[in-house]
Amino acid sequence: MKVLVLGATGRVGSEAVRMAIAAGHQVTAFVRDPARLSPANGASIAVGDVTRPESLRMALNEVDAVLNAVGVDPLKPSTFVTDSARIIVREMDSAGVHRYVAVSGTASMPKTFIGNVATEVLELTPVRHAIKDHQGAFEIIKASTLDWTLAGCPWIKDGLGTTNYVESDVFPGGMKVIHPRQVADFLTKVLDKPEYFRRIVGIWNV
Repeated sequence: MKVLVLGATGRVGSEAVRMAIAAGHQVTAFVRDPARLSPANGASIAVGDVTRPESLRMALNEVDAVLNAVGVDPLKPSTFVTDSARIIVREMDSAGVHRYVAVSGTASMPKTFIGNVATEVLELTPVRHAIKDHQGAFEIIKASTLDWTLAGCPWIKDGLGTTNYVESDVFPGGMKVIHPRQVADFLTKVLDKPEYFRRIVGIWNV
Protein backbone atom coordinates (compact mmCIF):
# COMPACT_ATOMS: atom_id res chain seq x y z
CA MET A 1 0.00 0.00 0.00
CA LYS A 2 0.99 3.63 -0.47
CA VAL A 3 0.81 5.06 3.04
CA LEU A 4 0.96 8.69 4.13
CA VAL A 5 2.22 8.98 7.73
CA LEU A 6 1.17 12.14 9.57
CA GLY A 7 3.21 13.11 12.61
CA ALA A 8 6.14 11.21 11.15
CA THR A 9 8.75 12.80 13.42
CA GLY A 10 6.94 12.00 16.67
CA ARG A 11 7.38 9.11 19.09
CA VAL A 12 4.75 6.94 17.38
CA GLY A 13 5.02 8.32 13.87
CA SER A 14 8.76 7.78 13.51
CA GLU A 15 8.35 4.15 14.54
CA ALA A 16 5.39 3.77 12.16
CA VAL A 17 7.47 5.01 9.23
CA ARG A 18 10.13 2.41 9.95
CA MET A 19 7.67 -0.44 10.51
CA ALA A 20 5.54 0.35 7.48
CA ILE A 21 8.61 0.30 5.24
CA ALA A 22 9.72 -2.99 6.80
CA ALA A 23 6.25 -4.41 6.06
CA GLY A 24 6.67 -3.59 2.38
CA HIS A 25 4.51 -0.47 2.16
CA GLN A 26 5.48 2.58 0.11
CA VAL A 27 5.71 5.31 2.73
CA THR A 28 5.53 9.07 2.50
CA ALA A 29 6.43 10.92 5.70
CA PHE A 30 4.41 14.12 6.08
CA VAL A 31 6.47 16.58 8.14
CA ARG A 32 6.71 20.27 8.92
CA ASP A 33 10.49 20.15 9.33
CA PRO A 34 12.28 17.47 7.26
CA ALA A 35 15.46 18.07 9.27
CA ARG A 36 13.77 16.37 12.24
CA LEU A 37 13.06 13.18 10.31
CA SER A 38 15.26 10.26 11.25
CA PRO A 39 16.78 8.52 8.24
CA ALA A 40 14.41 5.85 6.94
CA ASN A 41 15.53 4.00 3.84
CA GLY A 42 12.78 4.03 1.23
CA ALA A 43 10.57 6.79 2.68
CA SER A 44 9.55 9.75 0.57
CA ILE A 45 9.08 13.13 2.25
CA ALA A 46 6.21 15.57 1.88
CA VAL A 47 6.62 18.90 3.65
CA GLY A 48 3.44 20.40 5.05
CA ASP A 49 1.14 20.92 8.00
CA VAL A 50 -2.14 19.12 8.75
CA THR A 51 -3.69 22.51 9.59
CA ARG A 52 -2.94 23.70 6.03
CA PRO A 53 -5.39 21.81 3.78
CA GLU A 54 -3.56 22.71 0.58
CA SER A 55 -0.36 20.98 1.67
CA LEU A 56 -2.25 17.88 2.83
CA ARG A 57 -4.18 17.84 -0.45
CA MET A 58 -0.97 17.58 -2.44
CA ALA A 59 0.42 14.82 -0.22
CA LEU A 60 -2.75 12.71 -0.61
CA ASN A 61 -2.25 12.31 -4.34
CA GLU A 62 -2.12 8.58 -5.26
CA VAL A 63 -2.20 7.46 -1.60
CA ASP A 64 -4.02 4.30 -0.46
CA ALA A 65 -4.08 4.95 3.28
CA VAL A 66 -3.38 7.56 5.95
CA LEU A 67 -1.70 6.72 9.26
CA ASN A 68 -2.26 9.60 11.65
CA ALA A 69 0.11 9.84 14.62
CA VAL A 70 -0.10 13.58 15.26
CA GLY A 71 -0.40 14.70 18.84
CA VAL A 72 0.03 17.54 21.30
CA ASP A 73 0.78 17.97 25.01
CA PRO A 74 -2.08 16.09 26.73
CA LEU A 75 -1.92 18.37 29.78
CA LYS A 76 -2.61 21.62 27.94
CA PRO A 77 -5.95 22.87 26.51
CA SER A 78 -6.08 22.22 22.76
CA THR A 79 -8.48 21.46 19.93
CA PHE A 80 -5.65 20.44 17.57
CA VAL A 81 -6.60 16.76 17.29
CA THR A 82 -10.26 17.60 16.63
CA ASP A 83 -9.49 20.40 14.18
CA SER A 84 -6.95 18.35 12.25
CA ALA A 85 -9.32 15.36 12.08
CA ARG A 86 -11.94 17.57 10.46
CA ILE A 87 -9.44 18.71 7.81
CA ILE A 88 -8.06 15.21 7.24
CA VAL A 89 -11.51 13.66 6.70
CA ARG A 90 -12.51 16.38 4.27
CA GLU A 91 -9.32 16.13 2.24
CA MET A 92 -9.35 12.32 2.22
CA ASP A 93 -12.94 12.37 0.93
CA SER A 94 -11.96 14.81 -1.81
CA ALA A 95 -8.96 12.69 -2.79
CA GLY A 96 -10.93 9.43 -2.75
CA VAL A 97 -8.69 7.91 -0.05
CA HIS A 98 -10.67 5.62 2.27
CA ARG A 99 -8.32 3.83 4.68
CA TYR A 100 -7.51 5.71 7.88
CA VAL A 101 -5.73 4.52 11.03
CA ALA A 102 -4.93 6.78 13.95
CA VAL A 103 -4.08 7.18 17.61
CA SER A 104 -7.01 7.80 19.95
CA GLY A 105 -7.71 7.31 23.65
CA THR A 106 -9.46 4.79 25.87
CA ALA A 107 -12.04 7.41 26.91
CA SER A 108 -13.78 7.04 23.53
CA MET A 109 -14.13 3.26 23.92
CA PRO A 110 -17.01 1.22 25.36
CA LYS A 111 -16.22 0.68 29.04
CA THR A 112 -16.94 -1.56 31.99
CA PHE A 113 -18.23 0.02 35.20
CA ILE A 114 -14.68 0.34 36.50
CA GLY A 115 -13.59 1.72 33.14
CA ASN A 116 -16.27 4.43 33.37
CA VAL A 117 -15.18 5.33 36.90
CA ALA A 118 -11.53 5.51 35.86
CA THR A 119 -12.41 7.80 32.95
CA GLU A 120 -14.54 10.04 35.16
CA VAL A 121 -11.62 10.42 37.55
CA LEU A 122 -9.28 11.35 34.70
CA GLU A 123 -11.78 13.97 33.56
CA LEU A 124 -11.12 15.77 36.86
CA THR A 125 -7.40 16.08 36.06
CA PRO A 126 -5.50 18.12 33.44
CA VAL A 127 -5.77 15.09 31.13
CA ARG A 128 -9.40 16.16 30.59
CA HIS A 129 -8.16 18.47 27.82
CA ALA A 130 -6.77 15.55 25.82
CA ILE A 131 -9.88 13.46 26.50
CA LYS A 132 -12.14 16.20 25.13
CA ASP A 133 -9.92 16.79 22.11
CA HIS A 134 -9.70 13.10 21.18
CA GLN A 135 -13.43 12.65 21.74
CA GLY A 136 -14.14 15.46 19.30
CA ALA A 137 -11.92 13.78 16.72
CA PHE A 138 -13.57 10.41 17.38
CA GLU A 139 -17.03 11.82 16.66
CA ILE A 140 -15.81 13.28 13.37
CA ILE A 141 -14.14 10.04 12.29
CA LYS A 142 -17.08 7.90 13.40
CA ALA A 143 -19.52 10.01 11.35
CA SER A 144 -17.33 9.79 8.23
CA THR A 145 -17.53 7.24 5.42
CA LEU A 146 -13.86 6.30 5.85
CA ASP A 147 -12.69 2.77 6.57
CA TRP A 148 -11.19 3.80 9.89
CA THR A 149 -9.44 2.05 12.75
CA LEU A 150 -8.45 3.84 15.96
CA ALA A 151 -5.96 2.67 18.56
CA GLY A 152 -7.54 3.30 21.95
CA CYS A 153 -4.42 4.15 23.91
CA PRO A 154 -3.97 4.71 27.64
CA TRP A 155 -0.81 6.50 28.79
CA ILE A 156 1.76 6.23 25.96
CA LYS A 157 4.89 5.81 28.05
CA ASP A 158 8.39 6.24 26.68
CA GLY A 159 10.19 2.94 26.18
CA LEU A 160 10.61 0.31 23.51
CA GLY A 161 8.07 -2.27 24.66
CA THR A 162 7.51 -5.47 22.73
CA THR A 163 5.02 -6.62 20.12
CA ASN A 164 3.19 -8.50 22.88
CA TYR A 165 0.20 -6.41 24.01
CA VAL A 166 -3.51 -6.81 24.70
CA GLU A 167 -6.21 -5.84 22.18
CA SER A 168 -9.70 -5.18 23.50
CA ASP A 169 -12.95 -3.59 22.31
CA VAL A 170 -13.82 -2.64 25.91
CA PHE A 171 -11.82 -0.53 28.37
CA PRO A 172 -11.81 -2.29 31.76
CA GLY A 173 -10.17 0.51 33.73
CA GLY A 174 -7.07 0.18 35.85
CA MET A 175 -3.61 1.61 35.30
CA LYS A 176 -2.73 0.72 31.73
CA VAL A 177 0.29 1.75 29.68
CA ILE A 178 1.47 1.25 26.12
CA HIS A 179 4.75 2.19 24.44
CA PRO A 180 5.22 4.14 21.19
CA ARG A 181 6.68 1.17 19.32
CA GLN A 182 3.67 -0.97 20.29
CA VAL A 183 1.22 1.69 19.08
CA ALA A 184 3.11 1.90 15.79
CA ASP A 185 3.10 -1.88 15.49
CA PHE A 186 -0.68 -1.99 15.87
CA LEU A 187 -1.34 0.85 13.42
CA THR A 188 0.88 -0.65 10.72
CA LYS A 189 -0.39 -4.19 11.34
CA VAL A 190 -4.03 -3.27 10.73
CA LEU A 191 -3.51 -1.13 7.64
CA ASP A 192 -4.62 -3.85 5.21
CA LYS A 193 -6.97 -5.81 7.51
CA PRO A 194 -10.69 -5.22 6.79
CA GLU A 195 -11.70 -6.99 10.02
CA TYR A 196 -10.49 -3.88 11.86
CA PHE A 197 -12.57 -1.43 9.81
CA ARG A 198 -14.73 1.00 11.81
CA ARG A 199 -13.43 -0.14 15.19
CA ILE A 200 -11.67 1.55 18.08
CA VAL A 201 -9.44 -1.09 19.63
CA GLY A 202 -7.85 -0.64 23.02
CA ILE A 203 -4.21 -1.65 23.27
CA TRP A 204 -2.10 -1.92 26.42
CA ASN A 205 0.66 -4.01 27.94
CA VAL A 206 -0.10 -7.46 29.28
